[in-house]
Amino acid sequence: MIKLIKKYRSLSFKQKTILSTRISIFTNAIFAIGKFIIAIFSGIFFAVAGIINLFIMISKLECYLGERYVNKKSFKYRNNMIGIFLLLAGLEYGIYMARLIFTDVSVMDYDIFLGIMVACISFVELSFAIKGLFNAYGKGHYYRNIKLINLCSALTAIVLTEIAITSFATPVDTRVASGLFGMGVSLIIILIAIYIFIAPKISIIDRKKNTYKLMEGKEPYHEKEITITLTNSKLYGNYIYKGQCDNNIIDGKIEKQRSPIYEWNIFIKILLIILSEILIFIYACGALIFHFKNATLIKKLDKRMLEINYQKIGENE
Repeated sequence: MIKLIKKYRSLSFKQKTILSTRISIFTNAIFAIGKFIIAIFSGIFFAVAGIINLFIMISKLECYLGERYVNKKSFKYRNNMIGIFLLLAGLEYGIYMARLIFTDVSVMDYDIFLGIMVACISFVELSFAIKGLFNAYGKGHYYRNIKLINLCSALTAIVLTEIAITSFATPVDTRVASGLFGMGVSLIIILIAIYIFIAPKISIIDRKKNTYKLMEGKEPYHEKEITITLTNSKLYGNYIYKGQCDNNIIDGKIEKQRSPIYEWNIFIKILLIILSEILIFIYACGALIFHFKNATLIKKLDKRMLEINYQKIGENE
């Protein structure tokens, strides 16, 4: 066991992600089959739950196949399939949770020990899902999509946590509140699926090269290297453009720096770790806003380059 742990820790981020995705695809398939079997004896909603697992499995499978078999099908096709099946999973989950509002279905009762265990596992899963998103940044669309799908699964686990805790914490019937909460998570999953569709068009870090040429009759940039700071955040890793100047051509790419948090005082870092279960959700929401806010960085870069007499002649992705 120790050797297996050491071997796993020695793997790169991409190798770990591929391994965990293979395991996840297998477990989602087993859960789907199990729920389909239970549906034969216990009703249609177990079949709906099984379909959710099936759609999640297919989304992850498309990510895995896209990364491992690059030339089999185009990235656009794979990305669209990932988005479609995740969208369907979100819709199915909304239907599944709506049953708590519109039917008299009973909810499983959890004792306090089991409820706390479910809560601990769910929050750990969500924390790892959010951390995985940050780790996946700049690693490619498939790795980011895998982590987004993991986030969707973690959010459904949070819904289960709410159901588990309220089942023993209050005598009041909370099925309607749980159903509304689940439908809210369903909406988030649908929005994430839509984001997957549009992400390749607004992604910054995956665009490898931005090339500029000196405008005719203008004064050239005299240094061999150029660095342009494009953002100035105190919390999130900032974007910079680094280029090489050669024969009136500047060729470079946008890079993302480490978060300024790493440079903070050690005592502040310890405090952040202590409060991480609360702050990580706020930080993640801010990061999402930061990401969308900077979707037009390429245009900002183009404008900055025009100010120093260079116009774009190429952009490779």
